[in-house]
Amino acid sequence: MNLGFKIRQEVERLSLFIALLLVLLTAIFSYRTWAALEHARAEALITRQVGDGTIALFSSLKDAETGQRGFLLTGDDHYLEPYLRAVRRIPGSLDALLGAEGRRPLPGQLQRIESLKPLVLDKLDELAQTIELRRSKGFDAALAMVRSDRGKGEMDRIRAICGEIEAASDTLLTQQREQVRATAFQAGLISTLGCAAVFALLILATITIRKGARHRERLIEDLQRSEEEARAARDLLQTTISSIGDGVITADTSGKVASLNPVAQSLTRWTQEQAAGKPLAEIFKISDEETGAPAESPVDTALREGSVATLAHHTSLTAKDGRHIPIDDCAAPIRNATGEVTGVVLVFRDVTQRREAELVEKKAAADLVRHSELLERSNAELQHFAYAASHDLREPLRTITAYTQLVQHRSASELDRKSAECLQFIVAAAERMGQLIDALLDYSKAGEVTHRPLTALHMENVLARTLGNLNGSIEQNKAVITHDPLPAIMGDQTHLEQLLQNLIGNALKYRRQDDPHVHIAARDLGNEWLFSVSDNGQGIPPQYQTQIFELFKRLHGQQYPGSGIGLATCKRLVERYGGRIWVESEAGKGSTFFFTLPAAAEFRLGASVGVGN
Repeated sequence: MNLGFKIRQEVERLSLFIALLLVLLTAIFSYRTWAALEHARAEALITRQVGDGTIALFSSLKDAETGQRGFLLTGDDHYLEPYLRAVRRIPGSLDALLGAEGRRPLPGQLQRIESLKPLVLDKLDELAQTIELRRSKGFDAALAMVRSDRGKGEMDRIRAICGEIEAASDTLLTQQREQVRATAFQAGLISTLGCAAVFALLILATITIRKGARHRERLIEDLQRSEEEARAARDLLQTTISSIGDGVITADTSGKVASLNPVAQSLTRWTQEQAAGKPLAEIFKISDEETGAPAESPVDTALREGSVATLAHHTSLTAKDGRHIPIDDCAAPIRNATGEVTGVVLVFRDVTQRREAELVEKKAAADLVRHSELLERSNAELQHFAYAASHDLREPLRTITAYTQLVQHRSASELDRKSAECLQFIVAAAERMGQLIDALLDYSKAGEVTHRPLTALHMENVLARTLGNLNGSIEQNKAVITHDPLPAIMGDQTHLEQLLQNLIGNALKYRRQDDPHVHIAARDLGNEWLFSVSDNGQGIPPQYQTQIFELFKRLHGQQYPGSGIGLATCKRLVERYGGRIWVESEAGKGSTFFFTLPAAAEFRLGASVGVGN
C-alpha cells in the first residue's frame, strides 16, 4: 500500500507540474503573440499616420499656394487666411511625420520624409517672397517671380515625393494588416490549444484528485483503525505492566520519570503523581548491599551504550520511607520506528526471599562441607578398621587352618571317616572365610573416598590389562573376547580394571557347554557413555536380575566358587562415579550387563579392536 501511495503522489506531482508548465508556456506564447500583435498594430498605425500626415501636409501646401495666388491677384489680405493657416500647420505636420517615423524607421520612408522637409520649407519661402514682392513692388514683380517656375518645380517635386510616401504607406499598410491578422490568428490558436490542454489536465487532475481523495479516505480509515489498535495495544501494555509481578519504571532520555506501575510504587513508596517528571536517581536510589556504597544505575548504562544493562549482584534499593530492599533488575532503551532512542524502561524485582534462600543454601553448603569432612573422616576410620579387621581375622583363620591340616596329616590313621570329613569341612570353611575377607576388603575399597586425582584412561588400555589378569581363565575356557572402539574415561585405573574383571570373570564362570563369547561395546549419550558387556552364558531369570547386585546374593549356592560380593562391588564402583548398572538377560540365552560412566569429551578413539584366545 505504501508503494502505491507513493506512486500516486508522484503522478499527482507530475500532473501538477505538467499543468503549470503548460499554463506557463501558454502564457509565454500568448504574451509573445500579443506583443507581436501590438507591435504590428503600432507599426500599422504609424504607417497610416505617415500616409495621412503626408496627405495633410500636401493639402496644407496647396491651401498655402491657393491663398498666395488669391492675394497676388487681388492684393487683399483677406485671401491670405488659407496661406496663414497652412503656414501654421505645416511645421507641426513635418515634425509629426518625423516623430512618428522616428519611433521605428521604416525602409525608405524616413529618407523620403527627410528629403521632403527642405522642399516644403523652400516652397514656403518662395510663397513668402512672392507675397512680400506683391506688397512692396506690386503685382508685376510678384508675377514675374511666379513665371520663373521656381515654385512650380518645387511643388512638382513635393507632389512626387508625397506620392511615393503615400504609395509606400499603402503597400506597407496592406502588409502590416496581413501580419496583424496572422498574428491574431496565431494568438487565438495558441490560446485555444492552451485552454484545451489545461482543460484536459484539469479533467485529469480532477480524476486524480478524486482517486486521491478516496485513497486518503481509506488512509484515514486505516489510520483510525491503526490508532484504535495502537490504543488497544497501549491499554493492553498498560494492563500488562500494571499486572506484572515486577516493578516497571519508564523515563525519557533526560532521565525524568514518565510512569511507575503499582509494583514499582509499592517498592519505592512513591506514587505516580509524586514521581512523574522527577529525576530517576531521586526515585530509584540503589547501593551495594554489603558495603552501602552508591551503585551505578543500569538506566545510565542503557542510555549511554544503547543496549540492555543489568545491575550488579547484591544491590539494595532504598525506598522513600528508608527501607532497604534487595533487588535484581535490568534496563533497556526504548526505540521508535527509526531506531532512535526515545526513552528507557527499568524492570526490577524484590529478591528478599531469594537472598534468604541463598543464605540458607550457603549455610547448607557449609553444613554439607562439614558433614562431608566428617563422612570422609568416618570413611577413613572405617577403611582403617576394615584393614585392621581383615588382618586380625586372617591370623586366627591361618592358625585354625594350619592346626587343622596338621591334625589331618598326622592323625589320619587314628581318625575315623566322619572325623576326617569334619576336618575337611573346617579347612574349606576357613578358606572360604579368607575369600570372604578378601572380597569384603575389595568391596570396602570400591567405595573408598580418596584424594587421588582422576586421570583420562583409555578404556581399551584398561581392557587390555584386565584381559592380561584373566589370561589363564580365558585360555582354560577357550573364551573369545571382542570389543568395539572404546572411549577415554576420567577415572581410577584400579577401579575400572576391577569393574571389567568382575563382569568378564562372571561371564567366564557362568558359561554353558559352548565356548564363551564376550563382547564389550560403548555408546556416546552426550554427557555420559553407556558400556555393555554381553556373553552367551547361562543367563539370569528376571526375578533375580536386581538381587544379584546385593551383598552375598548367589544364585547357584556352592556349585560355583565365589563370595557373592563381586556384582555388589561393581555396583558400588559405578555409583562411585555417579553412574548406573543393570542387567538384561533371559535364562539360557546369555546376559548383557550395562553401566554408565561420565564422558571425557576431549578423548575419542576410532579403531575397532578384537582380542581372541
